[in-house]
Amino acid sequence: MTDPILYVGDSLDIKQILNESSKKIDAVQNGMIALNALSDGANKYSAVIIEDQLPLMDPSNLIKQLEHYSKTPIIAIVRSDKRRSEILNDFENGLSGWFEPKGSSIEHFNDLLDSCNTFINFSRGLNKNHRLQINSHGLGTILGVSDSMQKIYTLLLQIQEKDVITILYGESGTGKNLTAKFMHDTSKRNKKPLISVNCPAIPSELLESELFGHEKGSFTGADEKKDGKFLVANGGTIFLDEIGDMSTSLQAKILRVLESGEIERVGGAETHTVNVRVISATNQDLNEKIKEGKFREDLFHRINVFPVTLPPLRERKVDIPLLTYAIFKALKKKHNLSVSYIGPKAIDRLIDYSWPGNVRELENTLERALLICNNKYLTEDDLGSVLDEKETAIEAQKEPVTIEASDQSLKEINETNISETHDFSGIKTAAEQISTPKIATLKEIEMEAIKSSVERNKWNMTTTAEELGISRMTLYRKLEQYGLRSKEQ
Repeated sequence: MTDPILYVGDSLDIKQILNESSKKIDAVQNGMIALNALSDGANKYSAVIIEDQLPLMDPSNLIKQLEHYSKTPIIAIVRSDKRRSEILNDFENGLSGWFEPKGSSIEHFNDLLDSCNTFINFSRGLNKNHRLQINSHGLGTILGVSDSMQKIYTLLLQIQEKDVITILYGESGTGKNLTAKFMHDTSKRNKKPLISVNCPAIPSELLESELFGHEKGSFTGADEKKDGKFLVANGGTIFLDEIGDMSTSLQAKILRVLESGEIERVGGAETHTVNVRVISATNQDLNEKIKEGKFREDLFHRINVFPVTLPPLRERKVDIPLLTYAIFKALKKKHNLSVSYIGPKAIDRLIDYSWPGNVRELENTLERALLICNNKYLTEDDLGSVLDEKETAIEAQKEPVTIEASDQSLKEINETNISETHDFSGIKTAAEQISTPKIATLKEIEMEAIKSSVERNKWNMTTTAEELGISRMTLYRKLEQYGLRSKEQ
């Protein structure tokens, strides 16, 4: 049985949604009563939902006051432009999420409530010191309340007081740098430097000098003696980003540091002892690199003492609105933007996108969309123009699919390509009716698959979306993109 939800307001639509989702609710009509309820039992609620307009106390003021009572996740109901504009400030004061009854999906609302519930239960299960580091947005500066992020927080808190060698696995843009910084800032070494080294960004012939330093005259351009990153980081932490790109000869010297704490400058004979915590990171499969002879197995076992795998953004989509507004707030300040808020359909479009570049791509996408936005808020069209460019660029890199009737049946080829691209199991295409060889692009295959499915389901959007394995929002967008319309329209 989950903890009840405290609902502040008196709107029938929200009460109905909560009742239909089998959520237990305590409903109060104003902020003063809400504060009294929380003061009597702050820990008994999994979330607080606050309506757009309240008597006696402004919603934003109530959010500020709630900070003094508990860390219970707060969700704002948004029904007006004024309220949308206030979300940025509310976010700073502890707002966890928001729901727009006329713009957002009920499924998103229920997902948000479920995440809030699991997150608050996760927080309550921590010891006091660790619980103090958890806020309504995540762990310190690391944002996310999803189940996958809770697992990461558990691991990071487990080694917080321990000087353990750690490796961070994860795709590009998942936040490995931010995680390494958090690990250093909350460790016993936080008074000493954190030195980050992006291994592939430095030519291999210079990386050794960069890490270990060099003596004067040891190579062309070495006009003076220089300390390397390990000496600079002595007593602190060194972060070796993308260690999988390091040459095997340099890997041997990294292994020596880890085993003995000893280094030598390039061109020098003097041995120096350093005391450095090593955090490494990679987006590659090091086991495969070992098999290929490109990564030392002995080094792997030394750096793989405590592995932490950061989830890609597509596996924690419930965190996207939270991340979006954090990025939006920073960009608004950076560029002095006049854009007040992000529209609900734009948020849905962000949730719907696959984000192969993860949080870094999300940040870049938002920055471009906000810079070209000429409205008071970021619309789906503003965002769509940027995302469509990305999707077009990705598709342009793909070779067209050649269909040869003599080699394989058209049916088999089309079903194979559809399953590889979108995993539309069991979908037939109009290409089955074609008997002559042709070139079918992935777009054409997708269009025929969607057309066939929507006609078979008599234009029932829900059934069609489920069959195709995509959201209704994506289905509507694809239908518009391909100019597909019902005959009844």
